[in-house]
Amino acid sequence: MRLDEFISLSSIHTDVKADSKKTLFKKIANFFAKNNTIKSTYITEKLNERERLGSTGIGNGVAIPHTKIDGIKKTQVIYIKLKTAIDFTSTDNKKVCQVFAIITPENTQSEHLLILSSISNFLKDKSNAKKLQALKNPEEILKLFSKF
Repeated sequence: MRLDEFISLSSIHTDVKADSKKTLFKKIANFFAKNNTIKSTYITEKLNERERLGSTGIGNGVAIPHTKIDGIKKTQVIYIKLKTAIDFTSTDNKKVCQVFAIITPENTQSEHLLILSSISNFLKDKSNAKKLQALKNPEEILKLFSKF
């Protein structure tokens, strides 16, 4: 599954300002709430609930916060490039500046795992995260995603 199959141009956000994980989760929830009838506060609560189980910061400046949301019909993914890196309690103790956020319907299992796998495979090659960090606009980012 290519990244551009589940990340569209409108779901790529650059130069996002957030000074903490808490602030970031509120922004993520607001992005998702624009396309759903689900309230952003509910999405924020669910992201925080998942994060309490363990950090979704996976290293190399990347985090993949994800959660299941009752009431949505399909899995949604957004990519965020932060203006300034924030602490995410990542496995390598590096601050996070790139975020792939995923919300899935409560009853979905395989699609969620397939998307996580696709993102992980893309990030296994550490040069991809560096290439992604160097890109400035959503069109360039989507072009890179279309190759994987």
